[in-house]
Amino acid sequence: MNQRNTKQKRIVYEALCALGHPSATELYERVHETHPTLSRGTVFRVLSAFAEEGRAVKLSFRDSDVRYDATLSKHFHARCRRCGAVRDVFSPALLATLGEVETEGFLADGCAVEFSGLCAECAENANS
Repeated sequence: MNQRNTKQKRIVYEALCALGHPSATELYERVHETHPTLSRGTVFRVLSAFAEEGRAVKLSFRDSDVRYDATLSKHFHARCRRCGAVRDVFSPALLATLGEVETEGFLADGCAVEFSGLCAECAENANS
C-alpha cells in the first residue's frame, strides 16, 4: 500500500469519527472542505473498504441513505424521524436478551435494531 493511500484513509477515517454517522456524501463534503483534491470516488471507495475490513459499520436505515459508523462495540441506533439525526444506543440488557432469542434453526450472526422518534432538538422545537 502506498503512502498516498494511507494519508487518504487517515483523512477519511478522521472525518468519519468526527461526524458520527455520516452518509458517504456528507463525509465527502466535509473532507472536500479541507482536502479539495480528494475525489468523491476515493472517499466512497475508502468507506466501502472500511466496512469490508471491519474498521466501520455500514448502516442501512429505512428511507435513508446508507450511513457509516466508526463505533465498533456492539450497540444500536436511534434515528430522528424529523431531521434524520442518528445517535448510538448502548444497552447491555438488550444485548443480553437478543443473545437468548430462539431463531428456529436459523444461524443468526447479528441483528439490526433501530429506535425511532425525535431527537432532543426536534422534540424541543415541536413543543415550542
